[in-house]
Amino acid sequence: MSFSQARFPRPVGLFSAMLFLACLAFAAPISAANDGRLIVLGFDGADGRTAEEMMANGELPNLKQLSETGTFARLGTTIPNESPTSWASLNSGRNPGETGVTGFVMRLNESPSSGSTIPPMAYFGYVNTSEEDIGTFDNLPVPDMSPPAMAGILGGGVFIVFLIFFAGLLRMRLPIAGLLSLLLGSVGGVLGFQVSDYLPSKIKRWNNLSQVRNFWDYAGDAGVQSVVLGAAMGFDMEPPAGVEMLAGLGVPDARGGLGDWFIYTDDPLQNDRPPKGSSTGTAGTSFRVDYRDDVVTTQLYGPVNFWEVDHLDQELAQIEERLSDPNLGYPESIELRDLEKDLETRRSEASKARIPLDLIVTKRDGAAAIRIGEQEQVLKVGEWSDYYHLNFKLNPVISVKAITRVKLVSLEKPFKLFVNTIDQDPEAPNFWQPISFPFDYAGDLARGTSAPFETYGWACATMPFKDGEVEPETLLEDIEFTMSWRERLTYNQLERNDWRLFMGVFSVVDRVQHMMYQYYDREHPLHDAEKAAHVVTFFGKEMPLTEVIPEIYRQLDRIVGKVLNEYAGPDDTLLVCADHGFQSFRRQVHLNNWLYENGYITLKSGDLSKSDGSRLQFVDWSQTKAYAMGLGFIYVNEEGREYRGIVKPEDKPALLEEIRDKLLGAHDEEYGASAVDEVYLTSVVQSGDHMKHTPDIVLGFKPPYRASWSTSGGGMKMMEGENDAWVPGPVFTDNTSAWSGGHPSMSERHVRGIFASNRRIELPADGPNIMHIAPTSLAILGVDVPEEMDLKPLKMK
Repeated sequence: MSFSQARFPRPVGLFSAMLFLACLAFAAPISAANDGRLIVLGFDGADGRTAEEMMANGELPNLKQLSETGTFARLGTTIPNESPTSWASLNSGRNPGETGVTGFVMRLNESPSSGSTIPPMAYFGYVNTSEEDIGTFDNLPVPDMSPPAMAGILGGGVFIVFLIFFAGLLRMRLPIAGLLSLLLGSVGGVLGFQVSDYLPSKIKRWNNLSQVRNFWDYAGDAGVQSVVLGAAMGFDMEPPAGVEMLAGLGVPDARGGLGDWFIYTDDPLQNDRPPKGSSTGTAGTSFRVDYRDDVVTTQLYGPVNFWEVDHLDQELAQIEERLSDPNLGYPESIELRDLEKDLETRRSEASKARIPLDLIVTKRDGAAAIRIGEQEQVLKVGEWSDYYHLNFKLNPVISVKAITRVKLVSLEKPFKLFVNTIDQDPEAPNFWQPISFPFDYAGDLARGTSAPFETYGWACATMPFKDGEVEPETLLEDIEFTMSWRERLTYNQLERNDWRLFMGVFSVVDRVQHMMYQYYDREHPLHDAEKAAHVVTFFGKEMPLTEVIPEIYRQLDRIVGKVLNEYAGPDDTLLVCADHGFQSFRRQVHLNNWLYENGYITLKSGDLSKSDGSRLQFVDWSQTKAYAMGLGFIYVNEEGREYRGIVKPEDKPALLEEIRDKLLGAHDEEYGASAVDEVYLTSVVQSGDHMKHTPDIVLGFKPPYRASWSTSGGGMKMMEGENDAWVPGPVFTDNTSAWSGGHPSMSERHVRGIFASNRRIELPADGPNIMHIAPTSLAILGVDVPEEMDLKPLKMK
């Protein structure tokens, strides 16, 4: 019976009908959302305050439209507000104590029995590496079998195939056909034996620190077809069937490192030649090269040949086993010891050596022909190359396929060639370090858009700019290049009709602000009015460097408008979000100097050298109560946790409160300003089963203060005193690094990101938080929200 045919007593029926229709009307937005699709656009570092100011000035029309017809707010972030930490929580809806992702730099949880006299620390990519048996990997180039088994299968297969060919097709006599087939089968067996030996027994890989599932995993469980591009902290986490995911932040480069890049120059101030070169300060290496008859002949260095290292390890293990034989004779033991020594030397050399490709630069009519491996391109000064496709062969079976771009900075006086990060080739990624799920999805994206793309998790040449090796133009050209391919992938996948959840993450807003605040902020110590007025071309427009940060927000707004107007249907929901916001980073705070001045660190006895200022080398652990490392982290020197811990666990809460109260009173006398806004006790702001790397205190500085560069490495600011001795320097100093914008260790309320939607959403009194994104997304899709998520979904009005 239809609704129109239903019979009710007149008053009751009329009231019931009106109530029913009212409920339908009230529920309409949620119902429409459940029936439609969900598009989530993430913009790393998109600051809510900056967006609001630009909207108030009549800019960012698409975000302005969302604020008027849908929703716009500042989005609360995690404590700490570092990108790995924040994205892991945004993706999962769970706090850092549950995800296990502490930050970029963290203290390792070594027990006192480890014998480590100084608390160990590591960059987040290296914290969770492991050596995995070759049999645990899929997509191997050859089957994982023992040499005899491989020889038997391949030899037997060749024998059968040729026997059929000779006897069946060529009609040879059976004895002759059998003899020829046996001969060829023997050759196949030998090859099979050799091929199997080309697989290492173990491979070292990076593992994701995150210990929890992401919201698209739950969507996939419920049968929601999903596409996720640039999934920050999503690598090494295989989603369920129906979810296609390209990983982002966290993916290592093709060398297994943190975005290694290279400078080749004949600058006379550079003396260190290949293969060693010299560090530029971050992940860069500079090599001195020279012209010989207008030709530079050198090499580009790829990954370590881990197969060779593994092969030598196996030989050493066999020798060790033979040496343990009690019946081994003395002459043979001497021979084995000599062989062992030789193998150990070769192993040490192999573990440091990189697989090279020839790099040859030839002057040619005011330009340069640049050959890397088998590929040559001709560049003029200031030009970027297309991608070079590189093949670093470990052995006849295993290769590392990679891509990179180069820029000819100058041809002479001096010659300078910039080689960007060596990325995994998306069409041939390393089987031991997948960059997408399914494994071939990255290749499908490259083929579908007819172009490769960068795969290292921190795209953009921020580090070369920070180290002073490239000019702003080079950085901004690379920023624009990265934005272009991210847009290309995004629109390509949005055009598909088989998904209900799409998420795409853009990282360039963060990268621009980290580097360009020195031009944007007139009060920054590095601000130079003349340099800030320098005109560059950015996204096809000429503008002074002061306009680059506003321009990247205009590009963000353009993308939001394009997606909203060209790809989102009337029943689709759009969520725009960021992992954190941004501020100028003018002043740095040396936390270990503060701890020293306030009696929590005692220096070791004797005169200190300059090198003692790094990695907590300056500490007398027998009298030190607390120390700092990482981006604004303080740890108590706790008994039972630290190798030389002195603070009893029962005394720790009172000590933390004491340090907290004193930090809140920290004052920068030179600037006459209070530096600390909040001091977060992690026992209060975090909870969960994965807090082994968690600090005891996270600082929340008032912008423009941030934890110092020395603090991040567990260092102390040192200055030269009397008689060539070094003494602790001041607590506060200017930030004179090109890394002039920041967010880590700044108070959470000052670095909130953007949140926007095309739907009206009820917001909590204290505003939305990034941990609302995961449960809200699932609710929009009609998927049950897991109880373990920290917050309830936001409600549609």
